Amino acid sequence: MKHETQALRLAKMMQKHITYPTYELTLPLVMVRSSKFKKLSLNDILLTGFDRLQLLLMNGETICAKIRLKPMHNTYGSEIVHIVEDTIKHPDSKKYKMLKISFGSVQSKALEIGSTIDITHLDLEKVTLVSEGKIIAEGSLVNVDEEIAIQIKKVN
Repeated sequence: MKHETQALRLAKMMQKHITYPTYELTLPLVMVRSSKFKKLSLNDILLTGFDRLQLLLMNGETICAKIRLKPMHNTYGSEIVHIVEDTIKHPDSKKYKMLKISFGSVQSKALEIGSTIDITHLDLEKVTLVSEGKIIAEGSLVNVDEEIAIQIKKVN
């Protein structure tokens, strides 16, 4: 058990020193009423509208690729299934804001269809909610009536 802990710690340290491009692993972007952000509180459930786990790789305000989870031995990895060059268009509405649901950062040597990305250092149950570049809340993924939802654990 101790050697696994040391190995994971070493892997995390080495990932910081590799010069591969860094991307943010997110769920697809969601439009949410601005008033909902103000009322957000601990243990609230935010429904996403997704019935299956879809993931994106983002670099700043640009969506770079769509990926899917792929079983690998005793864990899951991710595989790039579609390359995208799409810039996020923020709505011109005061009623709605774009919400990014982030799992954290990953590195990839190349963005090519079929490439695998190591996500073993990420906890895919914990997410960060970001809107307009600001962290709004932190939470965890939950299943509500066969739909992916987020339970709020901390509000910023």
